[in-house]
Amino acid sequence: MNQTDILIWITKWQNPFLDFIASILTFLGNEEFYFLILPLIYWCFSKQMGFRLFYIFLLSMYSNAFLKVNIAVTRPIGSEGISSIFVESAQVGSHYPHDSFPSGHAQGSTTLWGYLAYMVKQRNFTIFACILIFLISCSRLYSGLHWPIDVISGILIGLGIILLSFQLQQWMSATTSTMKWGIVTLIPLVLMFVFPHDEGIKYSAFLLGAGIGYLLEKSFVNMEISPVLWRKIVVYVMGIIGIFALQGGLKVLLPPLLMWDFTRYVIIGLWGLLGAPYLFVLFGLYKKSPEEKDNDL
Repeated sequence: MNQTDILIWITKWQNPFLDFIASILTFLGNEEFYFLILPLIYWCFSKQMGFRLFYIFLLSMYSNAFLKVNIAVTRPIGSEGISSIFVESAQVGSHYPHDSFPSGHAQGSTTLWGYLAYMVKQRNFTIFACILIFLISCSRLYSGLHWPIDVISGILIGLGIILLSFQLQQWMSATTSTMKWGIVTLIPLVLMFVFPHDEGIKYSAFLLGAGIGYLLEKSFVNMEISPVLWRKIVVYVMGIIGIFALQGGLKVLLPPLLMWDFTRYVIIGLWGLLGAPYLFVLFGLYKKSPEEKDNDL
């Protein structure tokens, strides 16, 4: 049985109820969901874990987009006998439909939930994370949007990036402040020149804004996350409104050129990790931490 036969068999199971479940799982692997969950962790639970996850996730998505564009495998959409649904969720890349390998949903969900499972270290959460990764990945096969090898490779690459990140974190924590500033500024710029496509520009800009924002926040704001639930809810709503306002507003104000897309995503990264925390402290929702902390990544 080849990959086409597998997808033909899987997509024959499509029905309204399973389609509904698959639509939810598709959203849980979309960029919009990550825009919601990543700031939640940074603003409401742990700044350090949130930043590390944000950075690792962006590097994972950068590598995913790089592989999609350069390997250029055509998606199974339109193949005889394969029923493809939720096609709009696959039409977000600049090289669609020749961007099947590896699956971004599989790799992104593995990176996000796999990293969280490792950090939380709770058996029930780990089981939940593994099930969610499996279901999101399988939903791409059920929807007829990816070949099986795309999904398997996405999971393996996501796991590999998590393992590599733990090794790099130990090294980066031991570096000097000057070295950390060099890392957060030079790496995104190098990545941008290596992959000067829409996706490469976007993820590199996010990395640049987020890295600079995190180090500046640690030095000048040093937000302390409150344990009070209502405060967390308010800061989260305020911060998310800011993200989507900048995303939509800057898209209207700035010309549709790659240079300005880069600027837009740098600003959004700065807002999430520096601007929003500054306002949270300014408005008294969170306090400035009395502890003097170094710029630990």
